[in-house]
Amino acid sequence: MVAAEEKAQDRYTVLEEIGHGSFGSVCKIQRTDGKILVWKKISYEAKSERAKHQLVSEVNILRNLRHPNIVRFYDHIIDKQKARIYIVMEFCEYGDLATVIKQSMRRGELIPEDTAWKVFSQVVEALEWCHTRPEG
Repeated sequence: MVAAEEKAQDRYTVLEEIGHGSFGSVCKIQRTDGKILVWKKISYEAKSERAKHQLVSEVNILRNLRHPNIVRFYDHIIDKQKARIYIVMEFCEYGDLATVIKQSMRRGELIPEDTAWKVFSQVVEALEWCHTRPEG
């Protein structure tokens, strides 16, 4: 019998690793319908029970965040045999905000003021929505 999590992982093809850190790694993936997404692969084997519960809470929060200025959550897969969770999310072509800022700094370029204000406005809108949205 094939485990449910293996079937879930079969819906995606890993295209490339695009980042990694202490949390795990981020891979660009393609869903069977052709949609390009990413998944964060996080190992929970060495995590405390408290950290595991926090991870579950974070997934549950992400699942309910639907706002145009928040990276969209699509799915999660739990691989119990390997003690890993895969969080499937929207692919952002230019990376996260920290990456954009670091790349700009490496090139010795300033981010244009109108771009900075646009990003700031989007962050504020997303935060305001998170703090005022009805629970659900």
